Amino acid sequence: MKRTTTLLIAAAVAAAFASAPAMAAERYRFGGGPSGGAWHPSISAGTQLLNRKIGKKFYFQYSPSAGSVANVRRVSLGEFATAWGHVGQVYQSWTGTGLFKKDGASKDFRIVANVRKQSQVIAVLADTPVKSFSDMAGKVVNLLKQGTGSHVNCRNIFSTLGLYNNANPKASKIKPRYLGFSAAGRALGDRQIDVFCSAGAPFTIPAVTRISIRKAVRYIGLTVAEQKKITSKFKFYSPVTIPVQKEVRGMKSPARSIAYDVWWIAHKQMSNAAVYNMLKVIASPANLKQLTKTARYWRDLGGNFNSLIQHKIWVHPAAARYWKERGVNVPAEVVKGF
Repeated sequence: MKRTTTLLIAAAVAAAFASAPAMAAERYRFGGGPSGGAWHPSISAGTQLLNRKIGKKFYFQYSPSAGSVANVRRVSLGEFATAWGHVGQVYQSWTGTGLFKKDGASKDFRIVANVRKQSQVIAVLADTPVKSFSDMAGKVVNLLKQGTGSHVNCRNIFSTLGLYNNANPKASKIKPRYLGFSAAGRALGDRQIDVFCSAGAPFTIPAVTRISIRKAVRYIGLTVAEQKKITSKFKFYSPVTIPVQKEVRGMKSPARSIAYDVWWIAHKQMSNAAVYNMLKVIASPANLKQLTKTARYWRDLGGNFNSLIQHKIWVHPAAARYWKERGVNVPAEVVKGF
């Protein structure tokens, strides 16, 4: 009787396992970006692709965010599993400096890909008398919403040039505003602001390009001395000259600016398998080609980590494995696990 009871229990347990659903997928939050910016639709499209391809094993929930500062902070805290961030915020979080001084240094995340280089776009309506940064004193300058990487870059430029007062913004030589991407574009077109500052991807921003169709727009460039002053103060910026953009009506000449990397980062909560398969789906040439048709921002995704040697920020081992399989030379000195 005892043996019969044991067999019945074993059979019941086996039946329960047979009828139970497959093991639940690993679930991760993917931080996005603010409405009106390029990151919001791009990362949303990316998470949809991931869930179609590997959602049964690794499920990604898209989470809108305020931008680079919020993304890096929330990944470093483990609130997001993965997100994009400007090199400035990634570096400051890693070292516990700048905006992340109160947070303290965080080594709980790793780099998984180089999304692309961006430049900073400073635009005005073509018929404005503003021709240089020195002409902006007393003008209404939009620095974008606080919390975005674009805002930090705008502030770094204008404060370095003595036009913005970090300690007391009201004492600035310019009249700062903090509108989002879309609102700032409309405000420029309606002459509610004089100057539009934002990240370019790499050299344009949709809000400005749209405005230029009905009202011509010019880019304001840095002088050689101004450019050198900024890139000397902030080592994660490099000098760049934005070529004339045909789609920006009114842009007649190149403009000197700053360039910087956008990195894709992942928190240590992500399994090696999740990181590897996330990249395998997104960065697959065929998938990336299709994804780029929907979200152009993904176009330049790659595994160039050479600049991390200088910053001493680590690449995730699973990401290094993926990029090496793709034939990328990943410097061994920047690959380190947790």
